[in-house]
Amino acid sequence: MRRWQQILAGGLLLLATTATTEVPEAFQKGVAALLEGNFAEAWCHWKPLAEQGHAESQYNLGWLYANGNGLAVDMGQAFYWWKQAAAQGYADAEFAIGLAYTTGEGVEQDLAEALRWIYRAARRGYPDARDILLRLAGDPEIEVLAVVPELPDQSWFGWTGQITGEQTNVRASPGTDAQIVARLEQHRQVRVLGRRGDWLRVQLPPHEGRKTPRMAWIYHSLLEPVRNPQDRKEP
Repeated sequence: MRRWQQILAGGLLLLATTATTEVPEAFQKGVAALLEGNFAEAWCHWKPLAEQGHAESQYNLGWLYANGNGLAVDMGQAFYWWKQAAAQGYADAEFAIGLAYTTGEGVEQDLAEALRWIYRAARRGYPDARDILLRLAGDPEIEVLAVVPELPDQSWFGWTGQITGEQTNVRASPGTDAQIVARLEQHRQVRVLGRRGDWLRVQLPPHEGRKTPRMAWIYHSLLEPVRNPQDRKEP
């Protein structure tokens, strides 16, 4: 299994069925039935709610079909109900759809489409989606920033680091033999947008005459995280 597949497949373990306080009583009964292992009863509670447009029921109903809990496994039905929930902006369902596109179950496998759905969930604040995007951002097998070019503009994506040495070489690609594209002074800050081995992918500050920041690479030990409560920590 390729690295990006391992990262995305790991997201399946992070999905859980949870209930909030502001939900219909029938949905709560479905959750209680699920926790007791009574999947058929959970289905009976959630199916009418899903048909009425209750997003959380649609999402959970999809997982009953995906896992074959009390039903025959039917990824087509799982995908259908996740799409209904996603149409209402339900981030868990958007993330589930992204994973479905990764595996190709119930839908044709499409990694680019998977990343777009995961990005939608990330924009809604879904932490696992944000973590996956950052972990994949430096992967050599897929160019995440080409698929989702607006990622660097999101304040929640990546983390801020500052140069530790007096003057640090920044390179066009990971490796000491790569072209030097800039030299940054100590304490200069950059945005870290991914990692490949021991190299960090960074967004350089804009300079005069350049409209957009440049992507480059810095060896990991030459940066230290800036501990700002509004920034995520280094992964």
